[in-house]
Amino acid sequence: MVSEARFVGLDAGREVIEASVRPSGEMWKADAGEEGMTEIAATVSDIHPRLVVMQANGNLELPMAGILLTLGTPVAMVQPRNVRDFARAIGRISRTEQNQAVLLARFGELVQPETSPPPGELVDDLKQLMARRQEILQMIALERRRAGSIVPVLEKDLQAHIQFLERSLGVVDAQFSRKVRESRVWH
Repeated sequence: MVSEARFVGLDAGREVIEASVRPSGEMWKADAGEEGMTEIAATVSDIHPRLVVMQANGNLELPMAGILLTLGTPVAMVQPRNVRDFARAIGRISRTEQNQAVLLARFGELVQPETSPPPGELVDDLKQLMARRQEILQMIALERRRAGSIVPVLEKDLQAHIQFLERSLGVVDAQFSRKVRESRVWH
């Protein structure tokens, strides 16, 4: 038996990530944070979609797309104008009429934007950046736990180290987003 092709629409907002699957109509959501992105990525990867479509809004879609790419999931980042034109063409003009993830899944199913697998070196770079990000987050958590029990003379040094780690985290996040943006997932 041949399994039907699945198309996933992801709407990565500032607070919530919403997902919709076509043609099954499955929907789910998660908090827009580290755990939520990981949860959504794992769930999406497990259903082996033909394509995941996300709108390039400048929110959390870059980290989300990067995580999906490291899992070998095909991703297309589409321009908002293309999605608006598609919505008008199918008679759905109001953004409040329907869930945006549903619209993106339908866009993926009907338009099927072209994707190409990312180069292996890109996936390797993204995996290394994700690993480094986790290391930095662990170091920040460790240093914050120490903050309550450290002698006052070392408090200033500890706070400076936490600030350094937070800046390093920002650099890693920026590099991760830049790598995704430079990839071939943009349409």
